Amino acid sequence: MKFILTFKLTKPAEQIFDCLSDMKKFVLAHPIITKINALGSSNYFVYETIRLGFIPFSFTYPATVESNIENKIITINATIMKLTKVELAFKISQHTDYSLVEEAITFRSPLPIKSVMRKVFTEQHQKLFNNIENL
Repeated sequence: MKFILTFKLTKPAEQIFDCLSDMKKFVLAHPIITKINALGSSNYFVYETIRLGFIPFSFTYPATVESNIENKIITINATIMKLTKVELAFKISQHTDYSLVEEAITFRSPLPIKSVMRKVFTEQHQKLFNNIENL
């Protein structure tokens, strides 16, 4: 499944790129990622805690992050619980008085979780970009 989210921010494109491509900054802005360990090169180990109702559910997964500063594109690939493959592709563009982030989210899973995943990404990434806007 693939879907696109779009976010309009007043921050300069370079600052948004920096927050999304620097994992130390990314973890500070992300609402459910609690920790990211660098494994070398562009590889990371990610720790997340999401609330399912009132119950916190924590899990970890490996991820790779690739960035192209010239085109302002960041791609994050992850395999969650060895079953669900996720790709996030952020494309940032600068306009006169705002920046636009187009996020393409693709995930594949044998589990019937498409509607839940879409809802989680939509809600959490709206919070992520609100946090980046308020930095």
